[in-house]
This record gives sequence, structure tokens and C-alpha cells, in this order.
Amino acid sequence: MKRTQIIVREEQHDYLTQQAAVNNISISEVIRKLIDEKMADTIARQSRGGMQMAENAADGPSDYVDHNEVLYR
Repeated sequence: MKRTQIIVREEQHDYLTQQAAVNNISISEVIRKLIDEKMADTIARQSRGGMQMAENAADGPSDYVDHNEVLYR
């Protein structure tokens, strides 16, 4: 793990403190969990975007044998 220091607004600190108390974990653990959730969401969205790009690419002309003719016409 890496140690870091952040400055948060008072209402953010209140939220983190409340979540830590409710879940019986440290504020640091609350922050790590929030980051993990955001990372998972970002990775899922990027993956969906990549799949859409691949699906759209697969819709291209597939009956051509000469790829250079398709690519460079």
C-alpha cells in the first residue's frame, strides 16, 4: 500500500466519518472501498465500449477477400 494525504470538504469528512462508524471500519477503508467501486465501474464501462467497437467493426464488409481493396479504396 501507498500512503497519501488528501484534503476534503467538511461535509465530505462528515460523510466519511459516518460511513466509517456505520460499517465499523476506518475512514481510510471507506475511501479505499469508494475508489474500488469507481474503478470497477470505469473498467466495466470501458469494457462495454470496447465490445461495442468490436461489434461495429465486425459489421464491416466480410465478403471481400482482398483486404487492401477494402482498406485503401
